[in-house]
Amino acid sequence: MSEVLSENEIITDSEGGTKEIIIRRGEALPQLEYNGYTITGMAINAVEEYLKKAGIDPENIPDSFVVYSYESLFLKLRYNDRLGVGDTVEGVLKLHPELSKWKINQAQAYDNHSLARFIKMNRHFFQDKNIAMRLVSELQDVRVKTEKQFETADNRRGDAKESIAQKVIESNIPDSFILNLPIFVGTAPRSVVVEIEINPKDFSCELISPDLKEIIDIETRAIIDEQLELIKKLYPELRIFQQ
Repeated sequence: MSEVLSENEIITDSEGGTKEIIIRRGEALPQLEYNGYTITGMAINAVEEYLKKAGIDPENIPDSFVVYSYESLFLKLRYNDRLGVGDTVEGVLKLHPELSKWKINQAQAYDNHSLARFIKMNRHFFQDKNIAMRLVSELQDVRVKTEKQFETADNRRGDAKESIAQKVIESNIPDSFILNLPIFVGTAPRSVVVEIEINPKDFSCELISPDLKEIIDIETRAIIDEQLELIKKLYPELRIFQQ
């Protein structure tokens, strides 16, 4: 139990029944109301743009920090954060919607006809539109061609259909083709080598591209590192941490 004698003196009961007097002197820290703002999901250069604007007080930089992640594709500033009253600004490196809709390297299984339709409607992304139309034709016919060869085959064992299908797929579908696709929002299109993997059992198709994986990995680091260097030039003393 405690008894308040004044604003700065408090008597409390301690162990053994004795009394303890606590005397407080000086002024307590003022109660601060949060008046900062939070901006998330902006372009990757949002932090640099924020730090370049008027109103940034260099005296608040020691109470600020930046966190970034190559894996999660973001760069975040916590400005004047020590007392929890500052601003939060986050820039994100976004994959371009035109790239994302291709579902490359995402284990997306298409049937051969749906992939043919998709390629036909998006042939303008092909470096060579003739390759696009060839793919459309071969994908639409691959099942028919395979079944005809199976019907005329002498081998009627269980592995016949799979072996014939594999042969037809390999001989008619191009090993790879080139797409001109924007990788990140705000960047120019890049040439990307893409392959089609076809499952001979059910003719499902998957788009894969080691080339695209490499481009994303390398450009992610290059773009984020460029932003970090620009931030360091503005405020070399600003603390930066990798997540």
